[in-house]
Amino acid sequence: MKRKRKSTSCATQIGNKDGHIQEMGPFITDLPKSIIHMVLLKIPTRSILVCKCVCKTWHGLISDPEFAQLHFAQADVFPVVRPLGPARVSRTLYFVEPEDSSGSFLKDSGAYDRYRKRSDFHMTLSKCKIPLRNAEQVISDHSNANVMPDRKHGTTRKPCIKIRQNDHKYNVVNSCNGLHCLSDPFSNDPAVVCNPITGEFINLPKGSKPENEKISIDCGFGFSPRTNEYKVIRMFKQGTPRPNRVADIHTLGAGSWKSVGSAPYLASKLAFPTHVKGVLYWFCDEWSSFTIISFDLDTEKLQSVPSPPFGREKCRNVVLGVLGDCICVCHTDDLKIKFWTLNDSGAQKLWRKNISIDTQDAGRWPYGSFKPMKYLQNGCLLMFNSHTNAFFYYHPRNHSPFIFLKLRGFKSDFEVFSHVPSFISLKDILVGKDVEVLNINSRCAGLKLLGETKALFLEEDIAELGSDFYSTDSCED
Repeated sequence: MKRKRKSTSCATQIGNKDGHIQEMGPFITDLPKSIIHMVLLKIPTRSILVCKCVCKTWHGLISDPEFAQLHFAQADVFPVVRPLGPARVSRTLYFVEPEDSSGSFLKDSGAYDRYRKRSDFHMTLSKCKIPLRNAEQVISDHSNANVMPDRKHGTTRKPCIKIRQNDHKYNVVNSCNGLHCLSDPFSNDPAVVCNPITGEFINLPKGSKPENEKISIDCGFGFSPRTNEYKVIRMFKQGTPRPNRVADIHTLGAGSWKSVGSAPYLASKLAFPTHVKGVLYWFCDEWSSFTIISFDLDTEKLQSVPSPPFGREKCRNVVLGVLGDCICVCHTDDLKIKFWTLNDSGAQKLWRKNISIDTQDAGRWPYGSFKPMKYLQNGCLLMFNSHTNAFFYYHPRNHSPFIFLKLRGFKSDFEVFSHVPSFISLKDILVGKDVEVLNINSRCAGLKLLGETKALFLEEDIAELGSDFYSTDSCED
């Protein structure tokens, strides 16, 4: 008598939202979309990007606007690193994030070995790209580049190409909700808004130009919570012989710029454009004092901001940034790093000193500015020092409160700014539908620029800051 064959079906049963039992197939894609989204939300951004490339099904699930909104609602702020070597066109960005979804940079809240002098940090860097300036010219000039055999892997590859930095590099103005505004390297005129996670970007319409083409433009990019619109502002001098400053604004998806009146006349260039809660801020270091101006993206009005409560003569290396959800000014004063935040909840805006870090017992401390990157709930603070190309992790309750993480892999200077990763498509945030949304991954995917294939990583340095730590690696190999 023949024995009945045992079923090998891997189907499972799951209850749906109506309480009924529903039989699922053996594959993960057979699960309800809500469960797949829940799983994806628990893995780091770089892992989601890998999943997106697995197949069309996964690509569709992650490109789903519903998932993009869910991911953005829980996304956290982390640093983004951009190389600035003189011999490279910096279209590659490196996202710094924890290795898992815990959001913690240390594997243990008090994880520091006082005998090993090493912490147990877990931060990784993953790559994304921003568009090239004059990309059509690059594609045309190098479309017929000779294909080189790769004897090691038995395949063929295109050679890395070298292009002129000034011809093809954009400046990064600032970041807002996962989007980056890019500007012309000569005039600083805003030209592009891109999402480096999705690879999408749009070209901004041409605005009116200053009569003197050598005049640099001040600009910024932000989000209006009231109108649910993204806006770019540009300010420049106009008119002769006594020029005044004018301001134009563009809403993403609209066809043109519109004037919003005059802008404050300042002797120095505006620096550190920073977006916080529907307001753009700029810092101006004039001869006798510090000035901060703001632009309300809801009302489209430029406003004055009270000056920080410290004198210019005693402060050095002032930087504008974000601490928590407040605009922040950081400066060094003797052996202390001080962080001031602006309280704008009442009728009167007041500056308050939130953090004061004493570096007297920290060994040989580097000079230069310290930019706040991330303020954590446990009172820890992640900063970046451009002079040493290093992150400084400050943990006030640790035996040794400072952990130094230096960027290694290739020689270059770096710029670092805070960023919230977003999978939201540009097509879903534009006001109009007549704007062409381009994608860097489809246009320039076959181009490899000289130096951009090198890996970048973080290496912890001892708290005493040896001589190797102070080598700034300002020139690229």
